[in-house]
Amino acid sequence: MKRFQNLGLLGTLALAACSSTPSPDPALAAGAASVEAARAAGAPELAPVEMGSALTRLERARALANAGQREDAMRWAEQAQADALLARARADSERSRRALEQVQASTRSLREELARPSPPSAVPQQAPSPAAAPTR
Repeated sequence: MKRFQNLGLLGTLALAACSSTPSPDPALAAGAASVEAARAAGAPELAPVEMGSALTRLERARALANAGQREDAMRWAEQAQADALLARARADSERSRRALEQVQASTRSLREELARPSPPSAVPQQAPSPAAAPTR
């Protein structure tokens, strides 16, 4: 009889341990929101490697959550979120780099224009006419 009580106690402890693992849903939601923010920031075009990694890890996290592997699902979702944040930062950085290149090209063009000698005026200047002597 004591043996059955111990098994019952072990079963209860095992169930308690399983239920103490938090749900991966908040981590999955945070990962998905970060991936969507990165997508909106242009990461698929400007940071495709990081964006691809975020998407792959988020898919893996969802699969693990569906398989009941909560801890692994949370870990993968957190990694997906980190990759998505990196993708967004790289996209922002690339956008800034491109804007800087445009400003530098405009500045270079203006400097070249200022360095050119100015062409002679199209309207010839007339010599001042002598003032007529007043008649009395």
